[in-house]
Amino acid sequence: MRWALIFAVLMAAALTAAALTLAPLRPGQTVQVIGTTTINALAVSSSGGGALVPIEVTLLSPGNGRAYVAGVPEAGEGFGPSAQVALYVAARLADVPAANYTALLRVTGLEASVGGPSASGYITATLFALMKGLPLRNDTAMTGIILPDGTIGWVGGVRDKVAAAAQNGIKLVLVPLGEQDQASGVRGVRVVPVATIQQAILYLTGYNVTLPYGPSYLNTTTFDEVSRYLYQQVLAIYKNATGKSADVYANMSAISSAAAGGQYYTAASLLFNGIYKYYLSQVSSGALSSNALYNDAVKLAKTYEKISNNITITSNNLGIIIGIYERIYQIYQQANSSNPDAAFMYARAVTLPPWINAAEMLAYGRAVNESSLRDMAETYLEYAYVMYSYVTATYGSQLPSDLMAELGQSFQLAQSLYSSRHYLASLAASLDTISLAENALASPGAESLAPVERQTALENIYRAAACGSPNILPLSYVQFGDYYANSDVVTALYMYEEASMYAAAIGDILCSLNSTYIVVKAPTTMPTLAPPPAVTSPAGSSLTNYIISIILIVFVISVIIVSIKKK
Repeated sequence: MRWALIFAVLMAAALTAAALTLAPLRPGQTVQVIGTTTINALAVSSSGGGALVPIEVTLLSPGNGRAYVAGVPEAGEGFGPSAQVALYVAARLADVPAANYTALLRVTGLEASVGGPSASGYITATLFALMKGLPLRNDTAMTGIILPDGTIGWVGGVRDKVAAAAQNGIKLVLVPLGEQDQASGVRGVRVVPVATIQQAILYLTGYNVTLPYGPSYLNTTTFDEVSRYLYQQVLAIYKNATGKSADVYANMSAISSAAAGGQYYTAASLLFNGIYKYYLSQVSSGALSSNALYNDAVKLAKTYEKISNNITITSNNLGIIIGIYERIYQIYQQANSSNPDAAFMYARAVTLPPWINAAEMLAYGRAVNESSLRDMAETYLEYAYVMYSYVTATYGSQLPSDLMAELGQSFQLAQSLYSSRHYLASLAASLDTISLAENALASPGAESLAPVERQTALENIYRAAACGSPNILPLSYVQFGDYYANSDVVTALYMYEEASMYAAAIGDILCSLNSTYIVVKAPTTMPTLAPPPAVTSPAGSSLTNYIISIILIVFVISVIIVSIKKK
């Protein structure tokens, strides 16, 4: 124990030294310890069962916006990146720059290590309390992942963790909403489900977090105009491809009804599904070559990527460009898979021009610099790794193999794009990885989680709007989530998660821009990148060729019969 104490002191000193090194002080400025507190994290021990693991949390200012972690024993993989996200979310809720602080975390328990991000929700609430000077309840413990949008994600081993808390005299345990039933039967402790970090803070400190942003910050005019434009363009692409067969591949009545109600993104998404079904049917019938569609899709994706790389990224088109890269790299991801879906790839490719045109139209406002994108891409990539690793290690054998493969591909794509300095594209892939991982964990509780996630998405949208974003992509996902809410709540939850993650990331980027940003003027001419012409060998030509072949065969047989009779 004596050596463990010496080691702990040395590690704390090393962490402080690192923080001071990375956060140079101005003349006359000194580092202050804002506060230190120890929390009761819950873990699953290596020998089985639950364990109570004390974590010492210290907040310094001025800082460098980083979280440093040490453990006795070493903290589990993923603990560090999740602590970093905890600092960002806590600062966001406190409405202060994360760069004002440095967080030092030390795992002091010897009987178990805190694996992955399961203590990060508790750490977030603790950092917020330190920033606000709030005392934490000392009879409480918590388990749950902090997600970048402020929601509390599911974890493993809930029953064992709650039982360990009860054995150690803890009176109140916070667990992720939807997992509370796993602790039924554990006596001597009150189990409370929480879905957001605000709810956790209220239970842990008694402080009711009031968000400074509300619906008044949101102006949907640009969203309505852009989503209507996208709908009209995708409708033209669909009709050009299907011709008189438009009603075969999509429910045109439902699409028209959605558009008439102003649900343009939903209508456009349903049309995209129709375009995909059309090309899938053409490939299945042999009317179109799968290889030809594959090659055309890859070629178009490369062309559109080059065009997109030259579009100025601003506060107005940031979300749209993220959406463009997300779609381009879906094509590449399919192309590199063991069983590529050429019809999906081509449908994605032919519907990209309207998105690119919209990004060009909105290429004005505050310019977003590369360093902001790089920093945010790095943070979200680290967290994507945390979520991927956690889901794989904790639930890998319980989840469908195709879902695990998709999760792995999404993370690898994010990693590859970051290495290639495609920061915005990497950010998009990381956000998809995080949302996919959380949806994989929480889908059993989708019924209760979907409404909470939707509200969280709106709160993040309001913040992004206050910092200059028209929120085209997040609002689109909320709208599509609403479409599925009554028929497929798991898909609805996923769409709300995507909306919330994207809005949080966009808000983090735009709200952190300093006063020296460059304002880009609106373009004087509007680009009109046209989609490629429809592939028209389809069913009509195939049927015609089939009929002609039959006629020729009959004719040849008739000639042969006549010749035989003459003989």
